[in-house]
Amino acid sequence: MSKTQKQWATTGTPNLLKNLSSGRYYGRFTVSGKQNWVNLDTDIASVARLRVADERTKAERIRQAGTDVSSGGATVAQLVTIYRQRIGERSDIAEKTRISALGALETVIKTWTGFERLSPALVTKRAVIDWRNRVTKDGTGSLPPGAKGPSTKYTGRSYSTVNHAIDAMRRLLDIAVEHGQLVVNPLHGRGVKVKRNPRKPKLPEPAVLNAIFDEIEKHGGSGSRSRDAADFCRFLAYTGCRLKEAAGVTWEHVDFGRGLLHVHGTKTAAANREVPLIPAARKLLEKLRVQTGDRNRELYGTPDIDLKKRVVPVTEAGISLANACRKRDVKILTHHDLRDAFATLAIEAGVDIPTVANWLGHSDGGALLMKTYAHHRRAHSLAQAARVTF
Repeated sequence: MSKTQKQWATTGTPNLLKNLSSGRYYGRFTVSGKQNWVNLDTDIASVARLRVADERTKAERIRQAGTDVSSGGATVAQLVTIYRQRIGERSDIAEKTRISALGALETVIKTWTGFERLSPALVTKRAVIDWRNRVTKDGTGSLPPGAKGPSTKYTGRSYSTVNHAIDAMRRLLDIAVEHGQLVVNPLHGRGVKVKRNPRKPKLPEPAVLNAIFDEIEKHGGSGSRSRDAADFCRFLAYTGCRLKEAAGVTWEHVDFGRGLLHVHGTKTAAANREVPLIPAARKLLEKLRVQTGDRNRELYGTPDIDLKKRVVPVTEAGISLANACRKRDVKILTHHDLRDAFATLAIEAGVDIPTVANWLGHSDGGALLMKTYAHHRRAHSLAQAARVTF
């Protein structure tokens, strides 16, 4: 809707306008030469006046921050104000990305005492590396959603947490360079971020994996629950799906005719993909289709399958998997290890790296795959070594 005089009425309060169609109040501000409208989420005049006053204070803070940066007298706090405004205004990023970007900045503020009071010139490469080393050692103190206290699994010192925070600091200093307060950004270039050392899981041979799945099915519990848990683990190993991806696969995602599985990615937009059904995956899904039809016939008197229903009724099988590994005297595996198994088997079968990366939902053409998944079990390594001759 165009903001014309017929649609908007002034109120006598600076920056406060009323939409005549909806009766709701909005704030209108000009910041850095750009007009911004803020929905005050009310049609009550007294409430609107209070809220527009708060928004006016925020707008003035942003204007002053821009002035301070341009004059060369800004502290990091003024850069933070501009950074938050820009992230909040971006329409080209998802809300999850917005929250992550702002959260990374909060990580720095929380763990670097006096950070906002610093001059941008004092956020040097050496200072950031010192902060990085301390946080990598001590952690950030952050907890995962829903956690009641610290745990050994979540320490807040993962490479991704620290590197995202460094990215936020780099963008802050980009603002200082943009306004002429800094000549160059010291955080551009190599050597600042934590070097990633991808884990190299030691996976059992396929025969051992299948024995673990059989163990789950035989001794994982009573009734069909243990069978479902075993089939869920098989599904992860045969398709390379992430845990949440596998839990979301329904029968409408399975294309037996083309031999494809449509996977709705949960990590990034690039994770949406089509994964070809390897023979083991096809055999599993065909078995599950028959079992589902038998269940429906028993419960509802018809073998018809609801395409909206999940392929496997369970959505995780971590405890059953761990128990089966103990019984088989195998290092305890996780759901993600089964994804590793799929990637490793594909590589060992001779599938090229970019293709496997595409099956896994990676968008980097195989760079991460080379670091993380291109590991070969000893038996395969020895067999390949035997083929090398002079």
